[in-house]
Amino acid sequence: MKPLIFFICFFFLFYVVPAQDTKRPITFSVFNNGTSLPGFGALGVFSKTIHPGFHIGTYWLYKKGEKHEFFQTAKLGYFYHRFVQHGIQLYSEGGYRYITGSGIYGEVLLGAGYLHSFPDMQVFVFKDGKYKKKAPLGRPQFMISAGVGVGYDFEKKCDKPLRLYLLYQFWMQTPFVNKYVPLLPNTSFHLGAIFSINQKSENSK
Repeated sequence: MKPLIFFICFFFLFYVVPAQDTKRPITFSVFNNGTSLPGFGALGVFSKTIHPGFHIGTYWLYKKGEKHEFFQTAKLGYFYHRFVQHGIQLYSEGGYRYITGSGIYGEVLLGAGYLHSFPDMQVFVFKDGKYKKKAPLGRPQFMISAGVGVGYDFEKKCDKPLRLYLLYQFWMQTPFVNKYVPLLPNTSFHLGAIFSINQKSENSK
């Protein structure tokens, strides 16, 4: 449980970091996850089998310019792979975003974090001469990720605090099966949105 407690504290520590303005960006996406290396699936990016998931999170800016943004994310996610596992993700990414004058932008992200997986099947252990059903507590694991995405910032042209994006994410789950499959490759294709909620500033208290 110690890794889980550490990453929960890590997530909330950065979530409450005060932003430079009174708006808190919220990110949300739905995604399809596939257990494969990049280049497989439809168009080389989309798993032909549906393994659904979603994430919610936030980010804060290290540096913001007219066309450039350097930022850090904090995300909580869930995915389901039938007959294999349920997964809860808690991770952070460092990212760079380039925004054009038209509002179209591209971004790259590198991240790491905590993954807690639950097998989507009954698990038994042999004890005292017979098989007993194992408690479904799941197991702690780690994940590392890299992503590339494109999106559109409606605030550039429509003055609306909304961004829509597509993100292709490659991530590794470890350890998956000790001494057999220590690293399990995954690819996730995200369809998401970024919007803002107002926060109370110090002056309004």
